[in-house]
Amino acid sequence: MRTGETGLNLIKGYEGLRMSAHYAPTEQWTVGYGHTDTARHGMSVTEGDAEQLLKSDVKPIEDLIGDTVRAPLNQNEHDALVSLIFNIGEDNWRRSTVLRKLNAGDKLGAANAFEMWTKAFVNNELATLDGLVRRRAAEKSLFLMPTEASLVVPSSDVNPAAECEPEFVSEHVLNATPLVDFDKLKDEASRELAPEERAARTRALFAATQALSGDPSKMIISKAEERADMGVTIGAVLAGMLALVMTGIGAVLLIGQEAPGLAEMVGLSYDRFATLFESLPVWLSAIGAAMCYFILYILVKRSARHDLKRQRARDLARMRVAE
Repeated sequence: MRTGETGLNLIKGYEGLRMSAHYAPTEQWTVGYGHTDTARHGMSVTEGDAEQLLKSDVKPIEDLIGDTVRAPLNQNEHDALVSLIFNIGEDNWRRSTVLRKLNAGDKLGAANAFEMWTKAFVNNELATLDGLVRRRAAEKSLFLMPTEASLVVPSSDVNPAAECEPEFVSEHVLNATPLVDFDKLKDEASRELAPEERAARTRALFAATQALSGDPSKMIISKAEERADMGVTIGAVLAGMLALVMTGIGAVLLIGQEAPGLAEMVGLSYDRFATLFESLPVWLSAIGAAMCYFILYILVKRSARHDLKRQRARDLARMRVAE
């Protein structure tokens, strides 16, 4: 595969055109579009000569890609690699993560690995250079661009997650994360503990186990479990209030039936009882339906809480097996 006009223009844009030989910071004479092989002091070229030199410079790179890359490439991917190798050199290319990811079949990983090559030594200190950042971004964009497309745009159906920011932790992640990180504990299991630390941990675990009636999984409570407990409490309170209302209605009716004189004294006349009896089926149906809803809500929350506890117990058992 030969380098297309897009790849050549990308190299031209970032190398820049020098009509006269220039002594670069790399301690090499450079002329045209980054040509170094035959450049020398006092050498000058035309724009046409510079383009011919560029095409001759990319031919070995094209052969190098053919020799080292085992994955199939489209034109844009090939051109992006040519620009990258033109800048970093053959030796760096052969040991690069870009090549390793490509040959492993991970083209997206290879595209992300372009961004590793953004640093250079300035005054004997390694620094990230804005020019290299922009060049890698352009090469990565070309590498990811389908050959039949002239512009890559983000999809309107999928938005980037806020978790792309390294320091951001979403509410969803917090709710799903237990207070004890078992993976971290497994990693620390291989670390050699001092005898005093091991004895202290053993005493603490034994005391907590005894205090919690032999169920250490109760020590592990996530935010989801706390919310499930809160939901059970709220549902029970509302169901109790509805039961209290139903009890009050029954008490009023009982007073009117067994002690009509007392009912008249508190202002419950016959007409009011008649109105209450007429709407009684509606009240009882509404209160009964609401109580059924809240009781079902309580059962669902309790079931979810039980499942979470059982999962914590399984995690704890796996941790002990790992230890």
